Amino acid sequence: MRLIAIGDIHGHRNKLVNLMNQVNQVNLTSLDQLVFLGDYIDRGPDSKGVLDYLINLQEQFPQTVFLRGNHDQLMLDALHETAPERLPDDWKTLETISYDYRQDIYGSSNTEVWFSNGARQFLKSYGATDENSFWHLVPQKHIDFLTETKIWHRQDGFMFVHAGFRENHLPIDQQRFIMLWDRYAPPGTHEIHVVGHQPSLNGQPFFEESRYSLDTGAAYGRPLTACDVLTRQVWQSAPTTADKSRGKTIF
Repeated sequence: MRLIAIGDIHGHRNKLVNLMNQVNQVNLTSLDQLVFLGDYIDRGPDSKGVLDYLINLQEQFPQTVFLRGNHDQLMLDALHETAPERLPDDWKTLETISYDYRQDIYGSSNTEVWFSNGARQFLKSYGATDENSFWHLVPQKHIDFLTETKIWHRQDGFMFVHAGFRENHLPIDQQRFIMLWDRYAPPGTHEIHVVGHQPSLNGQPFFEESRYSLDTGAAYGRPLTACDVLTRQVWQSAPTTADKSRGKTIF
């Protein structure tokens, strides 16, 4: 059995396909557990292709866990502002479900914040040309996939979240903002935290005693990374031509 976590994809379908082909060189089976750490969309060129790929992967390996990233949450909350009928009837925005929500990060409009964090690349992947009219281009299955993502996942002594988790702090159901956004949460003490969100500058995962950080900057010209957390075996996507020309971009 392998317990494989995959870092932030950010619309890079080619990197995702290359990475998963490497992981699958030892054939994936129903005994293997994949955990995606979120941020499937925005910044990269093919958010649509990434979601299509992940939905197909989910059909092949239904045990796969898909966590939600802050970019995924931003998109859904922007959708709630403009086309709430596309969401489940009981959908609640991050502001309404998070005790520790910070208005200074989100600002006055979820849509404005989303557009300042890569939404235009998301829209372009669907062929949208009008920033005021585009939701009809996004398939319902993509929206449903993102609404069904989890905020956290625990397994075999590991706590998987997108950004961070604060032990001995608020009850877990009140830490949704922390788990999606917090770059300063400490490592675990009772379990090993496996996170994305904070991109490394050297394109390599960062292993601490009680935290594994797997966002290696795929959004900024660096590799996409997967790691079997049980053994620390690492796979990384091959560099693309665009990546080589961009080098070690620092955002």
